[in-house]
Amino acid sequence: MNRKGFTLIELVMVIVLIAIIAVVVAPRLGNITSTKTAVFGDKLRADIRYAQSLAMTQNQRFRVYFNSAPAPNPGYAVTNNAAALVADPAGGGSLSVTLNAGDYAGITLASPYTFIEFDSLGRPYDNVGTLLAAAVTLTISPGAVILSISSQTGAVN
Repeated sequence: MNRKGFTLIELVMVIVLIAIIAVVVAPRLGNITSTKTAVFGDKLRADIRYAQSLAMTQNQRFRVYFNSAPAPNPGYAVTNNAAALVADPAGGGSLSVTLNAGDYAGITLASPYTFIEFDSLGRPYDNVGTLLAAAVTLTISPGAVILSISSQTGAVN
């Protein structure tokens, strides 16, 4: 007989394969927020390094402003010493990021300073103009991603 269709064994095998794939993929879907937090941490690290690089190559001070309060918008922005926003090298517009909106919904940033400023040697200063005596720790939540800006060198880890 030439019957077309699936046998019971074939159907059971397909269901078993779908179940195995679901068991492997399901835990990763629930972890999207921590993945977004890690990606934001990488972006912030790169933008801080970019501000430091601009300060060293253009021989002027550049700042990374942190706004962790809910108003007007939590996030950060990179400016020069005249408080003009820096152009984003990754696509145009200004280099500022707003948290709790769009791609960064649910992500918060905690900083002990209003801004970190870099001089022409790449050294970091706090918001009162004092050379950092100790490393600065920035905390990104959820997931508690920690970024550290070293004193004297401004290295971001």
